[in-house]
Amino acid sequence: MLLVALLVLVSLGGAALSGRGHSPRDAGAGADTGALPPGDAIKMRVEVTQGRVDEVRHSVQVSLHNDGPSKLVVSRVELQAPSFTGTETVTPNAWLPPGGLQVDVPLLYGTGVCTGDQVKPQAQASFVNLTVQTEDGRVQQVRLPLQYPNPMLDKLLGIDCLQAYLDQQATFTFGPWTHLPSGWVTGTVVVHRTGFKGTVTLQEFVGSILLEVLPTPGREATPKPYAVLKPGQDEVSIPIIVDGERCTPHSLGEIKKPYVFPAWVSLDGGPLLYTELKITDKEIAAFKPVIDACAAGHTQM
Repeated sequence: MLLVALLVLVSLGGAALSGRGHSPRDAGAGADTGALPPGDAIKMRVEVTQGRVDEVRHSVQVSLHNDGPSKLVVSRVELQAPSFTGTETVTPNAWLPPGGLQVDVPLLYGTGVCTGDQVKPQAQASFVNLTVQTEDGRVQQVRLPLQYPNPMLDKLLGIDCLQAYLDQQATFTFGPWTHLPSGWVTGTVVVHRTGFKGTVTLQEFVGSILLEVLPTPGREATPKPYAVLKPGQDEVSIPIIVDGERCTPHSLGEIKKPYVFPAWVSLDGGPLLYTELKITDKEIAAFKPVIDACAAGHTQM
């Protein structure tokens, strides 16, 4: 798990913070007078993390810690990230006892806003907006700035922008499927030119944690690169087989990314760039017998 802790201490009874807490009943009073008295200060820490399941869902965890003396209820969490579109706002009704206990709130961070050919962009300054209720029933609006530059948001934006850039050059997809009696399937990986005029090299692709994807007939002995799309060619295909030989009780129990198939490509001999073979409903339907056979324990030719 890549963990980037973004820690912000908030004391609404003392130090001024841009967007400090206020009560709705103070609205219209002509001044921000909703700060709590010193004895009732809200003290919170916020962390933004992402695990393997979050990667698949395109989500992050906003981890909340209450370091104050009284319990809090967070009824609304919003990630305000200008470098992403479609960011989710959630209403978790999360109870935070005092003492710093961590409470995780998952939310979707949307899709990176990518401009030009920048594959390592920097995310704009971002915030976490919270609606917090104290034990006396008062509701406070809290706006917490995230670390800037932000390594986590930079990473997520970079993933989206690299993929957007590669999609403008070539696509890496699966071709038609043929089902075998064993439950395995054969098909192709297709490299299709979409814009790049030079040489597109598919160095390698691998299977998911559960499904093995190998070129045929050589399988593991297949030399690399697996395919080279030369200038003037629009498409090249590599015959493959998808089997369940990676199936083990451990992989079945831990599987979180059954349909993520990494690949590495280069353009005109440049550095290797990470991408993933694109999955559609056709692939999911084709892979189901493989997974079913794996689970049944008879994935053998």
